[in-house]
Amino acid sequence: MKKSILFLACASLLAGSAAAQDAASLFAQGKAAIEKYDKMSADFQLQLVKDKNAEDVTAKERAEIFMQGVDLLKQVLACDTIIEVDKKTGEPKIDKKTGKPKFKTKFSAEVVSILNGHVGDYGPIGDAYYKAQDFQKAFDAYDLYAKGLQSDAFKDRVKSSDVGQVLFMQAYMAFNLKQYETAYDLSNKAEAMGFESTDISVVRNNSVALFVEQCVNEKAIDKANAFVDKCAAEKNTGFLQYLKGFIVEQDKGFEAAESFYHKAIELDPSNAMAQLRCGDCLYKKAQKIIDENLDASNKQLAPKLIPLFEEAIPYFEKAKELDDQCNAQAYLDDIQYKLELLKSAK
Repeated sequence: MKKSILFLACASLLAGSAAAQDAASLFAQGKAAIEKYDKMSADFQLQLVKDKNAEDVTAKERAEIFMQGVDLLKQVLACDTIIEVDKKTGEPKIDKKTGKPKFKTKFSAEVVSILNGHVGDYGPIGDAYYKAQDFQKAFDAYDLYAKGLQSDAFKDRVKSSDVGQVLFMQAYMAFNLKQYETAYDLSNKAEAMGFESTDISVVRNNSVALFVEQCVNEKAIDKANAFVDKCAAEKNTGFLQYLKGFIVEQDKGFEAAESFYHKAIELDPSNAMAQLRCGDCLYKKAQKIIDENLDASNKQLAPKLIPLFEEAIPYFEKAKELDDQCNAQAYLDDIQYKLELLKSAK
Protein backbone atom coordinates (compact mmCIF):
# COMPACT_ATOMS: atom_id res chain seq x y z
CA MET A 1 0.00 0.00 0.00
CA LYS A 2 2.84 2.35 0.93
CA LYS A 3 4.61 1.57 -2.33
CA SER A 4 1.45 2.39 -4.26
CA ILE A 5 1.18 5.78 -2.53
CA LEU A 6 4.83 6.55 -3.27
CA PHE A 7 4.33 5.59 -6.91
CA LEU A 8 1.35 7.94 -7.22
CA ALA A 9 3.31 10.73 -5.57
CA CYS A 10 6.17 10.25 -8.05
CA ALA A 11 3.71 10.20 -10.96
CA SER A 12 2.17 13.47 -9.74
CA LEU A 13 5.61 15.06 -9.47
CA LEU A 14 6.51 13.97 -12.98
CA ALA A 15 3.22 15.29 -14.35
CA GLY A 16 3.77 18.60 -12.57
CA SER A 17 7.27 18.82 -13.97
CA ALA A 18 6.07 18.10 -17.53
CA ALA A 19 3.30 20.69 -17.20
CA ALA A 20 5.80 23.28 -16.00
CA GLN A 21 8.06 22.58 -18.98
CA ASP A 22 5.15 22.82 -21.40
CA ALA A 23 3.98 26.05 -19.76
CA ALA A 24 7.46 27.57 -20.06
CA SER A 25 7.70 26.74 -23.76
CA LEU A 26 4.18 27.90 -24.53
CA PHE A 27 4.67 31.08 -22.53
CA ALA A 28 7.87 31.95 -24.41
CA GLN A 29 6.21 31.39 -27.79
CA GLY A 30 3.02 33.23 -26.85
CA LYS A 31 4.81 36.22 -25.37
CA ALA A 32 7.09 36.44 -28.43
CA ALA A 33 4.06 36.47 -30.74
CA ILE A 34 2.39 39.27 -28.79
CA GLU A 35 5.61 41.27 -28.76
CA LYS A 36 5.93 40.83 -32.52
CA TYR A 37 2.36 42.04 -32.91
CA ASP A 38 3.10 45.07 -30.74
CA LYS A 39 6.18 45.89 -32.82
CA MET A 40 4.27 45.61 -36.11
CA SER A 41 1.43 47.76 -34.73
CA ALA A 42 3.88 50.42 -33.55
CA ASP A 43 5.55 50.41 -36.98
CA PHE A 44 2.22 50.99 -38.66
CA GLN A 45 1.39 53.86 -36.30
CA LEU A 46 4.71 55.49 -37.20
CA GLN A 47 3.85 55.00 -40.85
CA LEU A 48 0.54 56.80 -40.27
CA VAL A 49 2.39 59.75 -38.73
CA LYS A 50 4.34 60.09 -41.98
CA ASP A 51 1.36 59.38 -44.23
CA LYS A 52 -2.13 59.52 -42.73
CA ASN A 53 -3.51 57.78 -45.83
CA ALA A 54 -1.08 54.86 -45.60
CA GLU A 55 -2.66 51.53 -46.46
CA ASP A 56 -2.67 49.00 -43.64
CA VAL A 57 -1.28 46.08 -45.64
CA THR A 58 -0.24 44.04 -42.58
CA ALA A 59 -3.59 44.17 -40.77
CA LYS A 60 -4.55 40.54 -41.30
CA GLU A 61 -0.98 39.32 -40.75
CA ARG A 62 -0.89 41.17 -37.41
CA ALA A 63 -4.27 39.69 -36.54
CA GLU A 64 -3.04 36.17 -37.22
CA ILE A 65 0.10 36.69 -35.11
CA PHE A 66 -1.90 38.22 -32.28
CA MET A 67 -4.51 35.45 -32.17
CA GLN A 68 -1.79 32.78 -32.31
CA GLY A 69 -0.14 34.45 -29.33
CA VAL A 70 -3.43 34.60 -27.44
CA ASP A 71 -4.10 30.91 -28.13
CA LEU A 72 -0.64 29.96 -26.84
CA LEU A 73 -1.06 32.05 -23.69
CA LYS A 74 -4.46 30.53 -23.03
CA GLN A 75 -2.82 27.12 -23.22
CA VAL A 76 -0.34 28.32 -20.59
CA LEU A 77 -3.20 29.02 -18.20
CA ALA A 78 -4.43 25.47 -18.71
CA CYS A 79 -1.13 23.77 -17.84
CA ASP A 80 0.75 26.25 -15.64
CA THR A 81 0.64 24.16 -12.46
CA ILE A 82 3.63 23.33 -10.28
CA ILE A 83 2.94 20.86 -7.47
CA GLU A 84 4.31 22.00 -4.13
CA VAL A 85 6.65 19.48 -2.51
CA ASP A 86 7.44 18.97 1.15
CA LYS A 87 11.21 19.56 1.43
CA LYS A 88 11.59 17.01 4.21
CA THR A 89 9.68 14.08 2.72
CA GLY A 90 9.89 14.92 -0.98
CA GLU A 91 6.18 14.19 -1.27
CA PRO A 92 3.45 16.56 -2.53
CA LYS A 93 1.88 18.85 0.04
CA ILE A 94 -1.76 17.98 0.54
CA ASP A 95 -4.45 20.64 0.82
CA LYS A 96 -6.42 19.79 3.98
CA LYS A 97 -9.67 21.17 2.54
CA THR A 98 -9.63 19.39 -0.79
CA GLY A 99 -7.42 16.43 -0.01
CA LYS A 100 -5.57 17.06 -3.27
CA PRO A 101 -1.93 18.06 -3.87
CA LYS A 102 -1.26 21.77 -3.49
CA PHE A 103 0.06 23.62 -6.53
CA LYS A 104 1.20 27.07 -7.51
CA THR A 105 1.52 28.86 -10.84
CA LYS A 106 4.59 30.43 -12.40
CA PHE A 107 3.43 32.25 -15.53
CA SER A 108 -0.32 32.74 -15.07
CA ALA A 109 -0.13 36.15 -13.40
CA GLU A 110 1.97 37.57 -16.25
CA VAL A 111 -0.25 35.89 -18.84
CA VAL A 112 -3.35 37.54 -17.34
CA SER A 113 -1.52 40.87 -17.28
CA ILE A 114 -0.58 40.54 -20.98
CA LEU A 115 -4.09 39.52 -22.01
CA ASN A 116 -5.75 42.28 -19.99
CA GLY A 117 -3.32 44.80 -21.43
CA HIS A 118 -4.42 43.86 -24.94
CA VAL A 119 -8.19 43.68 -24.52
CA GLY A 120 -8.58 46.77 -26.69
CA ASP A 121 -6.75 45.07 -29.54
CA TYR A 122 -9.51 42.52 -30.11
CA GLY A 123 -11.67 45.19 -31.75
CA PRO A 124 -9.18 46.11 -34.51
CA ILE A 125 -8.33 42.42 -34.88
CA GLY A 126 -12.01 41.64 -35.47
CA ASP A 127 -12.23 44.55 -37.91
CA ALA A 128 -9.20 43.26 -39.83
CA TYR A 129 -10.70 39.79 -40.17
CA TYR A 130 -14.06 41.27 -41.16
CA LYS A 131 -12.41 43.38 -43.86
CA ALA A 132 -10.71 40.21 -45.12
CA GLN A 133 -14.15 38.49 -45.00
CA ASP A 134 -12.87 35.87 -42.58
CA PHE A 135 -16.10 35.99 -40.63
CA GLN A 136 -15.42 33.09 -38.26
CA LYS A 137 -12.17 34.57 -37.00
CA ALA A 138 -13.79 38.00 -36.77
CA PHE A 139 -16.60 36.43 -34.72
CA ASP A 140 -14.05 34.82 -32.38
CA ALA A 141 -12.14 38.09 -31.96
CA TYR A 142 -15.28 40.09 -31.15
CA ASP A 143 -16.34 37.35 -28.73
CA LEU A 144 -13.05 37.68 -26.83
CA TYR A 145 -13.40 41.46 -26.92
CA ALA A 146 -16.89 41.40 -25.42
CA LYS A 147 -15.85 38.93 -22.72
CA GLY A 148 -12.76 40.98 -21.92
CA LEU A 149 -14.77 44.18 -21.55
CA GLN A 150 -17.15 42.40 -19.18
CA SER A 151 -14.38 40.91 -17.04
CA ASP A 152 -13.77 42.14 -13.50
CA ALA A 153 -10.77 44.15 -14.70
CA PHE A 154 -12.85 46.31 -17.08
CA LYS A 155 -16.56 46.04 -16.36
CA ASP A 156 -16.63 49.10 -14.10
CA ARG A 157 -14.69 51.21 -16.61
CA VAL A 158 -16.63 50.40 -19.78
CA LYS A 159 -20.11 51.56 -20.75
CA SER A 160 -22.56 48.75 -21.34
CA SER A 161 -23.50 50.31 -24.69
CA ASP A 162 -19.88 49.88 -25.81
CA VAL A 163 -20.10 46.18 -24.99
CA GLY A 164 -23.41 46.15 -26.86
CA GLN A 165 -21.71 47.53 -29.95
CA VAL A 166 -19.15 44.72 -29.86
CA LEU A 167 -21.93 42.16 -29.42
CA PHE A 168 -23.69 43.61 -32.44
CA MET A 169 -20.54 43.23 -34.54
CA GLN A 170 -20.41 39.64 -33.35
CA ALA A 171 -24.07 39.26 -34.36
CA TYR A 172 -23.27 40.59 -37.81
CA MET A 173 -20.46 38.07 -38.21
CA ALA A 174 -22.83 35.28 -37.16
CA PHE A 175 -25.29 36.53 -39.78
CA ASN A 176 -22.60 36.36 -42.47
CA LEU A 177 -21.80 32.82 -41.29
CA LYS A 178 -25.51 31.96 -41.71
CA GLN A 179 -25.76 31.23 -37.99
CA TYR A 180 -29.10 32.99 -37.87
CA GLU A 181 -30.25 31.93 -34.40
CA THR A 182 -26.99 33.18 -32.88
CA ALA A 183 -27.21 36.43 -34.86
CA TYR A 184 -30.74 37.02 -33.58
CA ASP A 185 -29.84 36.36 -29.93
CA LEU A 186 -26.73 38.56 -30.04
CA SER A 187 -28.67 41.41 -31.68
CA ASN A 188 -31.13 41.30 -28.79
CA LYS A 189 -28.30 41.31 -26.25
CA ALA A 190 -26.66 44.26 -27.99
CA GLU A 191 -29.90 46.23 -27.82
CA ALA A 192 -30.49 45.24 -24.18
CA MET A 193 -27.06 46.62 -23.29
CA GLY A 194 -28.00 50.02 -24.67
CA PHE A 195 -26.43 49.96 -28.12
CA GLU A 196 -28.68 51.89 -30.48
CA SER A 197 -28.64 51.42 -34.24
CA THR A 198 -31.23 50.90 -36.94
CA ASP A 199 -28.98 48.09 -38.16
CA ILE A 200 -30.00 45.99 -35.16
CA SER A 201 -33.56 45.49 -36.37
CA VAL A 202 -32.30 44.86 -39.92
CA VAL A 203 -29.96 42.07 -38.82
CA ARG A 204 -32.48 40.69 -36.35
CA ASN A 205 -35.39 40.59 -38.82
CA ASN A 206 -33.28 39.24 -41.67
CA SER A 207 -31.88 36.56 -39.36
CA VAL A 208 -35.35 35.32 -38.46
CA ALA A 209 -36.61 35.56 -42.04
CA LEU A 210 -33.69 33.65 -43.51
CA PHE A 211 -33.85 31.04 -40.75
CA VAL A 212 -37.55 30.53 -41.47
CA GLU A 213 -36.91 30.33 -45.23
CA GLN A 214 -34.15 27.80 -44.59
CA CYS A 215 -36.46 25.67 -42.43
CA VAL A 216 -39.36 25.84 -44.89
CA ASN A 217 -37.07 24.77 -47.75
CA GLU A 218 -35.92 21.83 -45.61
CA LYS A 219 -39.54 20.99 -44.71
CA ALA A 220 -38.67 21.66 -41.04
CA ILE A 221 -41.93 23.48 -40.29
CA ASP A 222 -41.94 22.62 -36.57
CA LYS A 223 -38.43 24.04 -36.19
CA ALA A 224 -39.44 27.28 -37.90
CA ASN A 225 -42.58 27.57 -35.78
CA ALA A 226 -40.68 26.97 -32.55
CA PHE A 227 -38.09 29.64 -33.33
CA VAL A 228 -40.63 32.30 -34.31
CA ASP A 229 -42.74 31.51 -31.23
CA LYS A 230 -39.62 31.88 -29.06
CA CYS A 231 -38.81 35.23 -30.67
CA ALA A 232 -42.38 36.47 -30.31
CA ALA A 233 -42.43 35.46 -26.64
CA GLU A 234 -39.38 37.64 -26.06
CA LYS A 235 -40.58 40.60 -28.12
CA ASN A 236 -43.67 40.30 -30.30
CA THR A 237 -43.65 42.35 -33.50
CA GLY A 238 -45.68 42.69 -36.65
CA PHE A 239 -42.82 41.23 -38.62
CA LEU A 240 -42.78 38.07 -36.49
CA GLN A 241 -46.54 37.64 -36.90
CA TYR A 242 -46.12 38.03 -40.65
CA LEU A 243 -43.48 35.28 -40.60
CA LYS A 244 -45.77 33.13 -38.47
CA GLY A 245 -48.44 33.55 -41.12
CA PHE A 246 -45.97 32.65 -43.85
CA ILE A 247 -45.00 29.43 -42.02
CA VAL A 248 -48.63 28.47 -41.36
CA GLU A 249 -49.57 29.15 -44.98
CA GLN A 250 -46.85 26.79 -46.23
CA ASP A 251 -48.11 24.12 -43.82
CA LYS A 252 -51.90 24.53 -43.67
CA GLY A 253 -52.90 26.97 -46.38
CA PHE A 254 -53.85 30.62 -46.67
CA GLU A 255 -57.07 30.39 -44.66
CA ALA A 256 -55.19 29.24 -41.54
CA ALA A 257 -52.60 31.97 -42.06
CA GLU A 258 -54.97 34.89 -42.56
CA SER A 259 -55.38 35.77 -38.87
CA PHE A 260 -51.61 36.05 -38.42
CA TYR A 261 -51.34 38.49 -41.33
CA HIS A 262 -54.08 40.63 -39.80
CA LYS A 263 -52.30 40.53 -36.44
CA ALA A 264 -49.12 41.64 -38.17
CA ILE A 265 -50.91 44.71 -39.56
CA GLU A 266 -52.39 45.51 -36.15
CA LEU A 267 -48.92 45.56 -34.66
CA ASP A 268 -47.26 47.26 -37.62
CA PRO A 269 -49.43 48.83 -40.35
CA SER A 270 -46.27 49.73 -42.27
CA ASN A 271 -45.49 46.07 -43.02
CA ALA A 272 -45.95 46.02 -46.79
CA MET A 273 -45.73 42.24 -47.10
CA ALA A 274 -48.38 41.70 -44.42
CA GLN A 275 -50.67 44.11 -46.29
CA LEU A 276 -49.98 42.22 -49.51
CA ARG A 277 -50.68 38.83 -47.92
CA CYS A 278 -53.97 40.03 -46.42
CA GLY A 279 -55.06 41.11 -49.87
CA ASP A 280 -53.79 37.87 -51.33
CA CYS A 281 -55.86 35.81 -48.87
CA LEU A 282 -59.02 37.59 -50.04
CA TYR A 283 -57.96 37.17 -53.66
CA LYS A 284 -57.43 33.43 -53.08
CA LYS A 285 -60.84 33.14 -51.41
CA ALA A 286 -62.38 34.60 -54.55
CA GLN A 287 -60.33 32.31 -56.78
CA LYS A 288 -61.40 29.31 -54.71
CA ILE A 289 -65.05 30.21 -55.34
CA ILE A 290 -64.34 30.45 -59.08
CA ASP A 291 -62.55 27.08 -59.11
CA GLU A 292 -65.38 25.40 -57.22
CA ASN A 293 -68.07 26.83 -59.51
CA LEU A 294 -66.64 26.48 -63.00
CA ASP A 295 -70.07 26.18 -64.58
CA ALA A 296 -71.45 29.32 -62.90
CA SER A 297 -71.91 32.53 -64.89
CA ASN A 298 -70.38 35.89 -63.97
CA LYS A 299 -73.84 37.06 -62.98
CA GLN A 300 -74.20 34.15 -60.55
CA LEU A 301 -70.71 34.66 -59.11
CA ALA A 302 -70.84 38.44 -58.84
CA PRO A 303 -72.58 38.66 -55.41
CA LYS A 304 -69.84 36.54 -53.82
CA LEU A 305 -66.80 37.75 -55.72
CA ILE A 306 -67.32 41.51 -55.87
CA PRO A 307 -67.24 42.04 -52.05
CA LEU A 308 -64.07 39.96 -51.76
CA PHE A 309 -62.26 41.80 -54.56
CA GLU A 310 -63.34 45.21 -53.25
CA GLU A 311 -62.20 44.28 -49.73
CA ALA A 312 -58.83 43.23 -51.10
CA ILE A 313 -58.15 46.45 -53.04
CA PRO A 314 -57.20 48.67 -50.02
CA TYR A 315 -54.66 46.09 -48.85
CA PHE A 316 -52.97 46.00 -52.25
CA GLU A 317 -53.03 49.77 -52.55
CA LYS A 318 -51.43 50.13 -49.11
CA ALA A 319 -48.81 47.50 -49.96
CA LYS A 320 -47.96 49.40 -53.16
CA GLU A 321 -47.77 52.69 -51.26
CA LEU A 322 -45.35 51.15 -48.75
CA ASP A 323 -43.28 49.25 -51.29
CA ASP A 324 -43.70 50.00 -54.96
CA GLN A 325 -41.40 47.07 -55.79
CA CYS A 326 -43.87 44.46 -54.54
CA ASN A 327 -46.26 42.94 -57.08
CA ALA A 328 -49.37 44.66 -55.71
CA GLN A 329 -50.02 46.41 -59.02
CA ALA A 330 -50.38 43.09 -60.81
CA TYR A 331 -53.11 42.10 -58.36
CA LEU A 332 -54.85 45.47 -58.74
CA ASP A 333 -54.82 45.25 -62.54
CA ASP A 334 -56.27 41.73 -62.46
CA ILE A 335 -58.93 42.64 -59.89
CA GLN A 336 -59.95 45.73 -61.86
CA TYR A 337 -60.38 43.62 -64.99
CA LYS A 338 -62.46 41.00 -63.17
CA LEU A 339 -64.62 43.61 -61.42
CA GLU A 340 -65.48 45.18 -64.76
CA LEU A 341 -66.61 41.80 -66.09
CA LEU A 342 -68.60 40.97 -62.96
CA LYS A 343 -70.33 44.34 -62.70
CA SER A 344 -71.24 44.42 -66.38
CA ALA A 345 -72.90 41.02 -66.00
CA LYS A 346 -75.33 42.19 -63.30
